[in-house]
Amino acid sequence: MAILKKYLPEELIDLASKFDIPEEFLEIDAELIILILQSKALETDDEKQNWFNLLPLMTEEQIYKFKDILVKERTKLNEIEQKYAEKRKELRQKQLLRWQKMWYIDKVKKIQEQEEAMKTKEEEEAEQLLNEL
Repeated sequence: MAILKKYLPEELIDLASKFDIPEEFLEIDAELIILILQSKALETDDEKQNWFNLLPLMTEEQIYKFKDILVKERTKLNEIEQKYAEKRKELRQKQLLRWQKMWYIDKVKKIQEQEEAMKTKEEEEAEQLLNEL
C-alpha cells in the first residue's frame, strides 16, 4: 500500500489496491499503471488484472505499443468529453434563453393585465363621478 501512495495519485489508490500490480512497473512507469487503471476499454477488474499479469512477460516494444493505445484511448475520450461538454453548455444556454423569453412574455402579460385592470377601474371611477354630478 505504501508503494501505491508513492507512485499513484490519491484518487487511484483504493482502486489500485484491488489489484496485484508488479512493483517494478510502478517504479519504472507509473503512468502506464495509471492508464490501465483509468482505461474505459478495460472494463472489468479481471481484464485489468490480466494486463498487470502480462506486463512482466511483454517486450519493451509491446509495452510501448500498449501504452500508446491507452494514451490514444484517453485522448479520444477527452476529445469526446470536451465535445459533449460544449454541446451541454450550448443546450443550457438555449434552455436559459427559452426560459428568459417565457419569463419575459409572462411578465409582459401580467403588466398588460394590470394596465387593463387599472384602465377598467379608472373608467368605472370616471363614470361614477359623472353619475354623481
